[in-house]
Amino acid sequence: MSNAAPIKETGRMSKRTVADVLFYGKSMVPALTLLLVILVLLFSLFTKNFFTLGTFKAIASNFPIIAIVSIGMTFVLLIGGLDISVGSILGFTAVNVVLFHDYFERIGVPLVWLPWLVVLLSLGTGLVLGIINGLIITRVGINPVITTLGMMALARGMASWFALGFEILKTGKITDQAFLNLARTYLPSAKTAIIPITLVYLIVLYAVAIFILKYTRYGRNVYAVGANEYAARLAGVNVRRIKFTSYVISGAMAGLAGAIMVAQLSLGRDDAGLGIELEVITAVVLGGVSMAGGKGNLFGVIIAVVILGVIRNGMVQLQATIGLSYYWREVVKGFILILAISIDAARIMATKRRQIVRQ
Repeated sequence: MSNAAPIKETGRMSKRTVADVLFYGKSMVPALTLLLVILVLLFSLFTKNFFTLGTFKAIASNFPIIAIVSIGMTFVLLIGGLDISVGSILGFTAVNVVLFHDYFERIGVPLVWLPWLVVLLSLGTGLVLGIINGLIITRVGINPVITTLGMMALARGMASWFALGFEILKTGKITDQAFLNLARTYLPSAKTAIIPITLVYLIVLYAVAIFILKYTRYGRNVYAVGANEYAARLAGVNVRRIKFTSYVISGAMAGLAGAIMVAQLSLGRDDAGLGIELEVITAVVLGGVSMAGGKGNLFGVIIAVVILGVIRNGMVQLQATIGLSYYWREVVKGFILILAISIDAARIMATKRRQIVRQ
């Protein structure tokens, strides 16, 4: 009789420990890693060519666009905000990439500098639109959802207007190989092409963003504002500046992603990035960044982005193998978004319950 109770209690403790590690702990990385392994195994079993070097190269080439935009969205969600204009900012930038490139070509800018000037101006385009979002939200005081919804319509409308007004945008085609190589180069060499250059860009960007969030005062203040804006203000944090900067980063990352997308596709159209904001929000929330703010990190986000890339590629292969309809991809994306938000809500409720118990 004396031994039964401890054994039963130990069993309950193990169950709680597994749940804490996978869902209710500080990080979603363990659960996401497990999900990624399961998905790779499932797609490898049900499709013929999934577990191949070609497939993983395709996934590594395609997910950096979502991943780059997700960096900016992470900063915004960490402060408790939301930016649903990133897809339209990307689309507007994509149109401008073609215009920038055409202008620099006509005035005779050396080919060595031309691609990097285009990227720099694309980054600046996104940054300017991010500044407008940040100013309206922090200075005028309009709700982030309303503000970025307006920017979504504005940027997409301007992109369509440009596409109708400029002859070169009727096709939106760029054939300059020096510019296209910015996103089409593979390492270590052309003969042994394994690692896409876009993955290298992504690693550098994530390393910088992780350093900022983890080791700088600004990064600590981002978490403080998201966790408790009132307490952060009492502690001397310039809440307005932190929020403003986060939206600027989000806009800049969307602009940079627009330039890379055009280099990948050699095409800049006004419908580029259409609907990408939902996929980005899904990746960030699934990665463990709370929509309530103040919780999460980029390690979980990058795994979530890879998961979405694996699902996208796996669904394409299922379409070829068993004739699965294209529209199921949209169903799966919607389901994952709902699942991610549900997990986030459960984590918030679990945290509140723990706080009540401690008190």
